[in-house]
Amino acid sequence: MTDTVVVIYSGGMDSFTLLHLARARGFQVHALSFDYGQRHVRELECARRVCTELGVPHKVIDIRALGEVMAGSALTGNMAVPEGHYEEESMKATVVPNRNMILLSLATGYAVTAGAVSVWYGAHGGDHAIYPDCRPGFVEKMDAVCRVANYQPVGIEAPFMGSDKGAILAQGMKMGLDYSKTWTCYNGREKACGRCGSCVERLEAFAKNGLSDPLPYEVAR
Repeated sequence: MTDTVVVIYSGGMDSFTLLHLARARGFQVHALSFDYGQRHVRELECARRVCTELGVPHKVIDIRALGEVMAGSALTGNMAVPEGHYEEESMKATVVPNRNMILLSLATGYAVTAGAVSVWYGAHGGDHAIYPDCRPGFVEKMDAVCRVANYQPVGIEAPFMGSDKGAILAQGMKMGLDYSKTWTCYNGREKACGRCGSCVERLEAFAKNGLSDPLPYEVAR
């Protein structure tokens, strides 16, 4: 019998690669996305299309009502999105308070319902300095808690924890993935801005692999 995993799938390039990696490893995948009032809700549109194409069961959970307790981030509020390369102080503005603990808890509940053995999410090595909930210590403790929180133990896995975005992209290219089906920009406009930290990191990943990003950008590359 094939094991089932729940993949937290934002629609961005990391979770897109993760979704395909889980399938490539022979798991039955259930994709779970969250609408928490993020500006770049366009990610969710990408997630829906990909899951429809693949025939992957996909749920989008509306948790915008939690905005009052997840406030203070440039991703959900009116403050300006920082531009330029990821730097710890400026990019702290993009931290959504306790986001991954909340999302992983909800995903664990869904995993129990779906009979899944684990929840996968796309935390990676490039996020460690900025996001506390993408660090190995956080993942280890969430894994320990989720294994004892229900009658059915559910593991928490972050397969890209030791990889940066360039390495994640390289893995995806080996699987023949089409990254025009993803969205990364923190600004959810028609074209990616090319200036926010998320765009800069994405463009660096493509450059590192000697590739051109298939997404259209507002600025010349």
